[in-house]
Amino acid sequence: MGKRPEIGAFAEEVEDFHANPDDLDYFDPHLVLGYFQRLEMILEKCPVNIYAASSLKHPWPYRLQKAGECAPASFWRSQHRILDSNITDPTVTNEDILAEAVTKDATAVVAKDYLPFHLYDRKFDLEELTGAANHTEATTQSIREFIDLHDPDRHPPAYIPLQPPYVDHIQDIREIVVDSHLEERYMLGGLKNANPKRRISEAQALRDEIGDEPDLHGLGWGLSDSLVESLRHNPDLIESVDNSGPSQAILNGGLLDKHWQKQPFGLVEGQMRNSVAGAFEFGILLQATHRLTKYNTEFTTKQKSISDYQ
Repeated sequence: MGKRPEIGAFAEEVEDFHANPDDLDYFDPHLVLGYFQRLEMILEKCPVNIYAASSLKHPWPYRLQKAGECAPASFWRSQHRILDSNITDPTVTNEDILAEAVTKDATAVVAKDYLPFHLYDRKFDLEELTGAANHTEATTQSIREFIDLHDPDRHPPAYIPLQPPYVDHIQDIREIVVDSHLEERYMLGGLKNANPKRRISEAQALRDEIGDEPDLHGLGWGLSDSLVESLRHNPDLIESVDNSGPSQAILNGGLLDKHWQKQPFGLVEGQMRNSVAGAFEFGILLQATHRLTKYNTEFTTKQKSISDYQ
């Protein structure tokens, strides 16, 4: 405790992030803790955990980063840390993912999955690389391998990735998962660019198939008005989502407003820019969380006053 790196230094160990009150020369620890207590009140009332899929530096409690691209200086700032499978790189293996999950101290890990083969660079022969005829078959084979490799005494809890249509894919792999040592936790992939209606309908069809117990995570789901409203009406549909939209907007001259629409914004240039950008991402994530709680009145019918009738 109390070890404090120089400003701008790269963290090399988890312990580099520990500090005691005497280290806080610029922020009174009691005032800071009081502020974060209010943020925790909002987080506790949100039925969906919103993960930041980014490497911006801020202490948001939920973080998702890709295997092979995980940045400890931001990953370790979050209490809940999912190491994703890096679906865009077909050369990353289950062995690679599980090894990195240990070294990066992830709190959850995702089995290797694959995009439709035609989306990869032509330099990859996906059928030869995976031994499968298509991406769904390759993902199913990978899930079998992952379960064999996953050691609950060494590795963090796992998510099993599903390809749409989820009802079809779950029928191929659920028995494998249920018969294994893993808990049922599913990552809903393949709908990053889908509209909210399809995301909800696919997730609902899966929920109808598997029941209420398994955890579901929406991979790359944005939080537009229609999706937020749907989740407010059906808060038990999924447990968590992640999105890289806030960080991408900030680093490309914009901010996401409460409707999840990009608005022009100028970010500072120079050293420590990542930390400034992180504060804005933190705010966007907090605003999205607020919209899903009882504290938000945007989606409720407001009582009319007498002046409305005059």
